[in-house]
Amino acid sequence: MGIWLIAAIAVCSGPDGSMPLLLPQHLVDAQSVQLEPQRPEPGMTLFEKDPDRPSLWYAPVASRTLNDGTIQLWYQRVNKGEEDYFDQRTLCLGEIRDGQWVLPELNPEAPTWGGTNNVCMLRSPHTPTWGGFNVFQIVEVDGVLQMLYWDQPPESDDAGAMRATSTDGRIWDKQLKTVFTEHNDAYSLIYEKGEYILYQTALDPWPDKPFSDNLDKFKRVLSIRTSEDLETWTPQEIFLRPDDQDPPETEFYLMKVFRYGDAYAGLIMKYYADPSKPNEHSAILSNELVVSEDTRTWERPFRDTDIGFWSYADPFMLDGKMHFAIWKDGGMVTVAYPKDRMVAAVAGDEVGTFTTQPFERPESGGFALNADASNGWIEVELLDGSGKPVTDVKAERIEGADGEGIPLNWNPSDLPTDCILRVRMKNARLFAVGERL
Repeated sequence: MGIWLIAAIAVCSGPDGSMPLLLPQHLVDAQSVQLEPQRPEPGMTLFEKDPDRPSLWYAPVASRTLNDGTIQLWYQRVNKGEEDYFDQRTLCLGEIRDGQWVLPELNPEAPTWGGTNNVCMLRSPHTPTWGGFNVFQIVEVDGVLQMLYWDQPPESDDAGAMRATSTDGRIWDKQLKTVFTEHNDAYSLIYEKGEYILYQTALDPWPDKPFSDNLDKFKRVLSIRTSEDLETWTPQEIFLRPDDQDPPETEFYLMKVFRYGDAYAGLIMKYYADPSKPNEHSAILSNELVVSEDTRTWERPFRDTDIGFWSYADPFMLDGKMHFAIWKDGGMVTVAYPKDRMVAAVAGDEVGTFTTQPFERPESGGFALNADASNGWIEVELLDGSGKPVTDVKAERIEGADGEGIPLNWNPSDLPTDCILRVRMKNARLFAVGERL
């Protein structure tokens, strides 16, 4: 299995060295080939819908992978049918150990609903002024877990974003004050290059809104704000709105961002008011994959494709696949992608061509493809950093193959320091070019 790299020389690789295709600029001078997002496959079932508790549902909110391979997955257990106010919304922890979903016992006293007590945080006892006990975005910085969640502080202040910290993800230390507040508890959080970045929904005035809902005269759009310490935040700055190419009733409800190879991917939950239910919150949603080089400027090359899922939680690797934990029909499951196969360069019956950006020769000197040419072929020609063919190296052709590490049989000593690949393909999908191990 290879380590994938497609990148400009000036661009660094992802945290694991992987460089899958994602950005439009990864395909230079593309003809009859285009980038297409792929649909995920079913993954694990974590919770089935409980027929005896019709109001119970689960919402994944955050995840991380420990050094021993254990995956911690925090989720919200929501059941308005519980008698106790504290039990109606709880933050719980589940773990995937050796491929099995387990609930760690965090308290020896059983919860009121029975079974293992894996509740790691309870809500404030104070009635919220707006919003509720939710969101729970978690990032790890210098070995400490930092959480930003929405709740009601004990004072008479408005509900807002509050902080908590933990060293193990099981016991959390709350700071009982808000760090920002407005009538908007929809956000996601990442930590990049010493900075906390929050992607938060904002409200634009919309006096001629096509269909009324619970936020009549307003449009949901996306804003960004940043902090160096999670305490002091810049004001919301709107960076993305629906445009003239979107259906006129489109709103942007939420955005989740994660690192993908040498760039960043985002999942936008798109929302549409329901004309058959005036003045009510709608359940009409779709989900779009967006991309960025820098976390600030976002491109929408896949706006016409509904990727089919959305999650607050970061993706995690399990058995060679990238999993997303999602809510589904009151239960909780994962959907999965084979490694680096979220986006593909796709060519059909007509031969497609493109060249890569320049990149440094792999350390091992050899190349491999992450590709599906089971019903077609892919041909790769080696160019030097200036774009001239390397005459001593013959083009390699792959046909009838599907794999994450299909080798290109070039002699490493014949490869230039800086490389460009010219790709021709037919009835095939290319996900990444990588290092032959």
